[in-house]
This record gives sequence, C-alpha cells and structure tokens, in this order.
Amino acid sequence: MRALCLMAFLSGTLNAAAQPTLADQAVPVTGTTYGYHDTPFMAAGRGGMGVKWDFSSLPPGALVPYRWVSTDIAPGAGAFPTNALVLQVPGDPISYYQQGDTAFYWLGTYTDNALVRFDPPIPMLDLPCSLNAHWVDTGIAAVTGAGRIDIRMTVLDARADAWGTLIMPYGPVENVLRIRYSLKVLSRTDPAVVHMSEVRHAWYSDATPMPLLVISERTGWPPPERTLRWLDGSWMDGPNRLFQPIPLHAFPDPCDENVTVDLPAQQADRTTLQLVDGSGNVTKQWPAEFTSPQTRRLVLDMNDVPSGVYTLTWIGRDGTLGSTRLTKR
Repeated sequence: MRALCLMAFLSGTLNAAAQPTLADQAVPVTGTTYGYHDTPFMAAGRGGMGVKWDFSSLPPGALVPYRWVSTDIAPGAGAFPTNALVLQVPGDPISYYQQGDTAFYWLGTYTDNALVRFDPPIPMLDLPCSLNAHWVDTGIAAVTGAGRIDIRMTVLDARADAWGTLIMPYGPVENVLRIRYSLKVLSRTDPAVVHMSEVRHAWYSDATPMPLLVISERTGWPPPERTLRWLDGSWMDGPNRLFQPIPLHAFPDPCDENVTVDLPAQQADRTTLQLVDGSGNVTKQWPAEFTSPQTRRLVLDMNDVPSGVYTLTWIGRDGTLGSTRLTKR
C-alpha cells in the first residue's frame, strides 16, 4: 500500500513538473510573422489534466499571416504607447498590445471607421501562467468614430483550464496549456444588454509565443461566428525558421489575363499560392510543386478574377513567406 501511495505521489510530481508555465517567452516580438490555416470549425473538446486533443485531421486552409510590427508603421498608433506591439491580420482590426509586469495586455483596436481603447487594458495572458490560473477583469471600452464617442463595459473571465498533448497534422506537441477566455461587451446603461461576446480556446506551448490552435465562438461580431485557426507547423524548426517575409515580384502590375511571378529557391515540396482580397478572403489559389531546390517562374491565370487590389501570397514549407500587392484591371 505504501508503495502504491509513493508511486501515485511520484506520478503527480512528474505530471506537475511537465506542465508548462508561460512567461516572457509567450510574448511576441516585432518583426515576426506567423502563418495560420483558416479551416472549418471543430469543437474545442474537454478540459482537465493530461488531456489528448486529436486535431490531426485538420485540413490545410486559407493561410492568414499574423504580422507583429512596431508603432512606427502602424495606422492609429498615436492613440497608444510608442512601445506597444501591433498585430496586423488581413480582414481584422489592427490590434495594440503591451507587456506589463504581471500580464500581456490588449490596449485596443483601430480601423478606418473606429478607434477602440480599453480602460484599463484587458489582460489577455497572466504572466506567469500555469494550469488553473484564473483572472477576471472589468473595464470600459471607449469607441470613437463618426464624430462621437460610445462607452461600453467589458467583462473578461479567463482560466488555464487544461494541459496535455495536442495532436496536429504535423505531429504531436506535448505539454500544451489551454486557456479558455470569455469576453463580453455590455451596454453601460443596461448591463443585461450584450452587444458582443466571444468564447475562445487557445492552446499554448512554451516553445513559441503564438497559440498553436485558436477556436472561437462569437456573437455580435462580423461573420463568421465560429472560427478555427491553427499555426503552421514550421514553427517547430526553431525561431530562425519561422515565417520570414520576403518580397515577391509579380509582373505586369496592373495585370489583365495573366501574371508572372518568380518564387525563390526552395527545397522539393508542394505548396500553394493564394490571391487574397481586401477583406482577407482567398479569391483564387494555385498549387506549386518543387522537384528540386531552384527558382521557379510561374504564369498564373487571372481571367476569372474580378477587378480590384489583391495580395498575392506564397508560404513555403520551410517557413518562408512571400507576398506582394497586385492590381487586376
């Protein structure tokens, strides 16, 4: 009996030691870009200790670049501290963040139509953060736009509700911490009126600052109301192999029937080029196959593409990311 108790104690000790603790390594840095696959929704699954979440069947989806930049080049930066971190995601408002002594804070957002500032800033990640960490925050959101200011209330309830192994299309990732967020935006005069709400599950590893998987269910936001995005597996090759933006050169620009683009030298593999419109939607995509590490010239058919301004994006399996602006007449 004593032996069984000792084994149980040692097992619990080892499990506790294996649980990740998110600290400064969970905070992104400017100049980095991460690629997420936007794929059909799946349920987040259960919480608890030692969970195995099997998302190995997730398909590749529209690749969405998440770019962290400085306030020097970000629209709306004058409303936020100069040392803020800025996240740019196609189709989403520009978001501003800042690292504090005990948390990673969300300061607000900016679009051409509205500026949103949170007071106090919303703590999106408790630092350090480990299993069962729980934080609750209330504040106000000042929405400025169209010559007026609208004040609303914000309520956040966040908890690190699970840890375990996350099985992804590129393989298993052990010692992953999941955080469940519940965020509500309420009427200041009648808190029973919920303008917007979101329940988000995010899976973190201490090996990369960005969540490996994010599943959200939202109301009151622009569609879609349910989303799933997963971080491309190239992060596993180390910080020097993460998405490194490179310029692509497409010609002619503007284009009519065809556009020619040179992809950089690349190891043998298959990948995809995507044409993304101003709302972040993939208008068209083309498969590209490398049979040897050499520069490849591709001619892309644009006949069925509506007129407009697009971003032509290519993401290689080794973590490189190339993009360029392109106009279709």
